[in-house]
Amino acid sequence: MKRILLSLAAVTLLLGISGCSLKITRPMLKMVVKGSNKVSTDPAYADSLEKSLSLPYVTDGTPSQVLDIYYAPEGIRKDAVLIDIHGGFYVAGKRENNRRFASVFLREGYDVVLVEYRVNDGVTDISDELKDCAAALDFLAGNAERLRLNSGRMFLTGDSAGGHLALYMAEGASDPTVPIRPEVFKPRGVLLNCPAYDFASFASGKGFSKGALSWFIGPRYEDKEYLDSVSPRTFLGSYQGPLFISTCRNDFIRQQSLLLKSDCDSPGRKTDFMDIDSKEMKVGHVHNVISPLLEESRSVNGAMMEFMERSLQ
Repeated sequence: MKRILLSLAAVTLLLGISGCSLKITRPMLKMVVKGSNKVSTDPAYADSLEKSLSLPYVTDGTPSQVLDIYYAPEGIRKDAVLIDIHGGFYVAGKRENNRRFASVFLREGYDVVLVEYRVNDGVTDISDELKDCAAALDFLAGNAERLRLNSGRMFLTGDSAGGHLALYMAEGASDPTVPIRPEVFKPRGVLLNCPAYDFASFASGKGFSKGALSWFIGPRYEDKEYLDSVSPRTFLGSYQGPLFISTCRNDFIRQQSLLLKSDCDSPGRKTDFMDIDSKEMKVGHVHNVISPLLEESRSVNGAMMEFMERSLQ
């Protein structure tokens, strides 16, 4: 975890966050995701609870097409579910590394599901990641009774690339014209932490080198029609349910959250929005997920729970 935090801080410093002409290169991105595939063995509260691990959500799938379910203690269980889609810039990330983040919500009575998906490896790309997420969500909704989950009280959250995947899934759940969508799953609300949003803008040439783009997007990084088809911004109007967004001063893709907020504000749509203004480098990209004990992280995660409580009323 510390290695990931240091990597994020290093990239933040290199980019200067805003107004910097320096492009993000593939080596810089590798700094960000270097520790993402190394599964954390740090103990977490989630580990002590009832759980079902490595459940496959497709038949004859890969080791990455699985999910973990953690059940809140019976005495405080709210009969509501938080489904978490991890980040990793589309090329990395492991569901198990979000166990500490999951623990925050388990302590408050929410069941938590951690979803794994195939990442971009030069063959698999963002379309496959979206298909995996749709399959996972439909598996959860379609088997909710057997899994002891309430399909009518399912919230969807994602950080960074996972925020992109989560918002796109929510849009598809409401709009049959979205190219890749869940058929059964319907979210009660969506919570995004430092999300990627205007996916097509990544390939504009302003922020990322071609080497970086070909790595995290894949060979179709110059195909604007394709990029628009898998971008949450294209279908934002499709999802009209409760929406929570968090970012912070040191989030190296902060402009994505600001653009999402602006697009919501334009038609007068109300969202819950947090933009943490802190000079502390640890309070950076997805800080509330990778370091939930920070004071600022507690603030964001507390606001997430308040958002869910209101949405359940």
